[in-house]
Amino acid sequence: MSHGMIPIAWSVALTAVFVVSGLYCLWRVAAGRGRGMDLVVDVNHVLMSPAMLLMVWWPSATGSTWVQIVAFSGLALVFFRDLSRSHDVTARTAALLHGGMNLGMVWMLAVGMSSMSGMSDMPGMPQMAEMPGMVHTGGQAWGTLLSWPVAGLLALSAGWWFVRVVRSPGHRILCCCHGLASGGMAAMLALMIPAL
Repeated sequence: MSHGMIPIAWSVALTAVFVVSGLYCLWRVAAGRGRGMDLVVDVNHVLMSPAMLLMVWWPSATGSTWVQIVAFSGLALVFFRDLSRSHDVTARTAALLHGGMNLGMVWMLAVGMSSMSGMSDMPGMPQMAEMPGMVHTGGQAWGTLLSWPVAGLLALSAGWWFVRVVRSPGHRILCCCHGLASGGMAAMLALMIPAL
């Protein structure tokens, strides 16, 4: 059984990933656990988790897509700006990866919106337009070719965070949260790309 183009088992697994990461960061915000950029990171996850859940279960709900693109692009700029202020290699890498994760989100939203708007104009395709497949044959082939590298970079980001789980005992839960979010995004994007 599948949900649109995504198998239902994957939809449930991704839901668990984004609910857990979102609720954990929401708890951190409510408990005042983060300050400065740490707070920005937590808020970023609080915003991104429901956005990803929307993409998993209601991919045709594109009414707020432009708002999300602007918000996540702005947050990406905040993370990239933090690169010049960080003197620690680990902090710089974390800022770079969070900025990259946001750009990955922007990519998924933009290409998904483009794909769905194009499909909705095709005769006999209204049901297909509601599926979460981002890229289809024809003019959308560029989206397929570029989406795989984006998914790969998100997967590498997840790997870095999971390595930090082992190397950073005092922040294992937080690093695991970031790793799950990045890995979930990589899996989601890969599942949204039709087989070549």
